[in-house]
Amino acid sequence: MPMNTKERQDLVAHWLLLQRSHEERAGYDDLSWVVQRIWDLCDNAPNDAFEFIVAALEEDGSNAAMAILSAGPLEALLRRHGPKIIVRVERRARRDPTFVRLLGHVWKDSMSLRIWERVQAARNRRPLAVV
Repeated sequence: MPMNTKERQDLVAHWLLLQRSHEERAGYDDLSWVVQRIWDLCDNAPNDAFEFIVAALEEDGSNAAMAILSAGPLEALLRRHGPKIIVRVERRARRDPTFVRLLGHVWKDSMSLRIWERVQAARNRRPLAVV
């Protein structure tokens, strides 16, 4: 069953809190469930994982948040479900310059060559202006 908006907002809020508590080294254990939930989404619910990534990016577009989102959930999602999710990635990149910046932090790792080529093309494409 897909995540609803409230569940996604709660997950993003807790993820942001986790990032702050991780930096401060306080409260990390209390929020460890957030990491497991995000990995579960990346494994079993690619569309929900993508929506989480977009929502988290909209809440915090800092370089630190981008580094964590791209090297963690986004790379995992593209490795595990690249063929299912790449069109959504490409569409988002065409209209969202912040998402293009996020793609700039993604590394190939064990991603398939075909998906990696499409990621590179999406991050090198100039996003369309939203009118």
